[in-house]
Amino acid sequence: MAYYYTKTSIKMTNLTIAYNMGGLFDQEGQRGISHLMEHLVCETFKDEYPELAKYNVEWNACTGYDVVKVYFTGLDKYFTPEWKRRLVNKLTGGLKMSKERFEAEKKIVLQEYMDCFNEPANSENTVRQKFGFYSPIGKREDIEAFTYEDMQAYYEKHMRKPAKIVEVGPTKTDFSAIPMQEEYVVQPMKPKYKKDWKLPLEPTPENQKCDVSFLSKKAVNKADYPALAVAINMLVNGLESPMTHEIREVRHLTYGVSGGTIKFISYAYPTFGATTDKENKDNLVDAFKFFFDDIEKHLDKKRFEDMICKIEVDREHDKIFKYANVDKIINKGKIQIGNAYKKLTFEKVVEIAKKYLKTENFEIIIE
Repeated sequence: MAYYYTKTSIKMTNLTIAYNMGGLFDQEGQRGISHLMEHLVCETFKDEYPELAKYNVEWNACTGYDVVKVYFTGLDKYFTPEWKRRLVNKLTGGLKMSKERFEAEKKIVLQEYMDCFNEPANSENTVRQKFGFYSPIGKREDIEAFTYEDMQAYYEKHMRKPAKIVEVGPTKTDFSAIPMQEEYVVQPMKPKYKKDWKLPLEPTPENQKCDVSFLSKKAVNKADYPALAVAINMLVNGLESPMTHEIREVRHLTYGVSGGTIKFISYAYPTFGATTDKENKDNLVDAFKFFFDDIEKHLDKKRFEDMICKIEVDREHDKIFKYANVDKIINKGKIQIGNAYKKLTFEKVVEIAKKYLKTENFEIIIE
């Protein structure tokens, strides 16, 4: 069993699940499928997203040339062995999603790479031209042709068993019941440098990327900032957040949604944004207006409580990494949440959100 554990005294823990996948493993006709599967495998623990956010267990996934990784980092007191086992069981338990959800996530992957398929200056296309393989970006036509049935077969073959489980932290978890992949399912290719590789870039439309931003014309009062910051986090923090879920996963208009404030010492301006293709720019504007035209409808008390819990856990992180986190000292006296969150109520957050997060307060910038 390829399980690796490193004991530490620090009260943080990391769990990484690695699969023998990536650009070097993608077969002819399936270039870029490792990266698509990385997105899809995160659907297996989607019901855990709210708890991961609540207890500030940071997680992500990535695809390289020779590995796909899903990794989690959090405080050991919350991110327990029982929780880790549950996550790994879900990651290896099968992909149970609808065909519609599969097609939506495929569109999100295509949004993520957008014009990378045909942009000569992109670093991955330099690799494509010098080493003769398509890298994790893959081929647009292969990703578009990959079907729901292909996905189910690919998961069974490549992702039922991880290649390695790595755990670092003060507490060791028993993963002995998890079946592991002991050998490569397919042999990785061995690219060699060659000056004149001529792998073609794909004939997708140039300059199709479009950035849509909502920038507030109304400055936030210092006293209102903590409540507004919580409201913005409620809207966009994490894949389970209402704005990210609606724009990314329901309307599949973009890979990621951003939200925050531009700070100027004692005041700030809210801003939201996302990138899409030009033909969807009006749809993206409408999606943001869907929230700002009636912001109260998209804020709920349970998510407020989870965000407050997340801030509390974040403070525990700060104590552990005090030597590295000095921004709160540097920014003392400037606009920030500070300890004001302790006195916030859900009703106050809704009141402040309604004051600032409405369509007429924003300028819409499309570039």
